[in-house]
Amino acid sequence: MTNEQLTLAFSEACNYTDEDAFVSDLALSAAFLPPEDPDAQLDPALPEQLRRIWTVARAPFRELLGELGLTQSACSRRFAIPLRTVQGWTLGERACPPYVRLMLAQLVGYVDHN
Repeated sequence: MTNEQLTLAFSEACNYTDEDAFVSDLALSAAFLPPEDPDAQLDPALPEQLRRIWTVARAPFRELLGELGLTQSACSRRFAIPLRTVQGWTLGERACPPYVRLMLAQLVGYVDHN
């Protein structure tokens, strides 16, 4: 997935309330199936990649940490984020900025990027 595709998918995931609709719409969009090539094949890994992007964009932070394989303290130490900030995100006291969610997911290899 190119950086442009990743950015598009992440921003679109924030606009969808239904994960399956998001995956279907994006996978079949011109961003992933170019209209100038009617014989283009869908990358079989794309739906799973889009589901991961959905999770990064939409899941509660506590769930996202679990998906990334991180505890609150491990996230705090690894990325130099104050533990109290991570705790606040996890408890829903404040929202984790979308760009931070995406960077965390990229840095631990949860989403592919070029």
